[in-house]
Amino acid sequence: MHEVLNQYLQKTPPGLTKYLLWASIALVPENDREPMYATHTLVNEAVNATQLDRDMSFAKGLVNAILRRILRSPDIYKEISEQSHPSYPDWWINKLKRAYPSEYQEIIRCSREKPPLIIRLNQRQLNTTEKIRDYQESLRAAGIDFVPLAQVAGTKLSNALHLTKPVPVNQLPGFFSGTCSVQDAGAQLAANLLAPQIKSRVLDACAAPGGKSAHLLEQFDVQLDALEIDPLRAKKIEENFSRLSLSGGNVLVGDAADPKAWYNGEPYDAILADVPCSASGIVRRHPDITYLRQEADIKNLQIAQRKILTALWPLLKPGGKLLYVTCSVFPEEGELQARWWLNSVPDAVRLEAPGQLLPSMNHDGFFYALFEKSKKH
Repeated sequence: MHEVLNQYLQKTPPGLTKYLLWASIALVPENDREPMYATHTLVNEAVNATQLDRDMSFAKGLVNAILRRILRSPDIYKEISEQSHPSYPDWWINKLKRAYPSEYQEIIRCSREKPPLIIRLNQRQLNTTEKIRDYQESLRAAGIDFVPLAQVAGTKLSNALHLTKPVPVNQLPGFFSGTCSVQDAGAQLAANLLAPQIKSRVLDACAAPGGKSAHLLEQFDVQLDALEIDPLRAKKIEENFSRLSLSGGNVLVGDAADPKAWYNGEPYDAILADVPCSASGIVRRHPDITYLRQEADIKNLQIAQRKILTALWPLLKPGGKLLYVTCSVFPEEGELQARWWLNSVPDAVRLEAPGQLLPSMNHDGFFYALFEKSKKH
């Protein structure tokens, strides 16, 4: 949104006016989809919004003029040069160049694409080849084309379908009765990589909104604790479990870095640590990330991740597995962090996992490292 606005203004307006314009531009329809709002309504509501705060009262005419100019443009997004990187701060570009001198331009290009829409079929409901085939036929009958994804980064996926043209979830057959979920293919790797044994105790340590927890319960007969620090987001996990008719999941509210407040003392066989990160691997889904994130945040997030990993490790049984996951492309939240962990923890053994996944047409950017707790210590 920043680069679009800069085409029409020599100087970015201050404070709330800037954010109002960004939000309004985000609602401007691209030329290959139906408008989200009638254009005159969009302009009127944006102008009215300037009266909601004293700091924006000066901007009524500015907002009206800028939005009307933008709406007259046939394709506001393609006017931006593909060779420039105005949506990324310099520190971000430099970090990508250092880490991926041959791939960084492709990473940036992918961030400008529409993200893929991948659905995960619920194995609890679609538990036979015939049922899966019938569901796929229902998609075709609804005019929804798809391509099955058998694996990503060498890891087998169970019932992942890439929809060739995204549709709203209310158009997906059986969505509200739990037949399927929307989940990026990269995120679907977590359950199969952790692969807990039958009757295992599993912890999803940073679980909201619950996609990975639900996938584990769909695939494996386990007892799972889904932990989330935010009570409102914890309710989203419960709603997901309910929609999918899943049993065996227990939602806990608490801080993964402070187990004494929620841990009952019974160790886990497997832990999924999908820790807070910069989200640099999912920029195309959340383009505001590049504006909100500061370079200092990366170090702070790295420290926070280490606190969580250090707090969770004692909760794991000897012989148990911990899967470290981030949706980042920065090495500080990926390979460098995994190496630090391996060098810092004497009883950690690193197992095979995909490592860094860079964004592609089939999946977002993720990092995966799998560790086993040695029985010898």
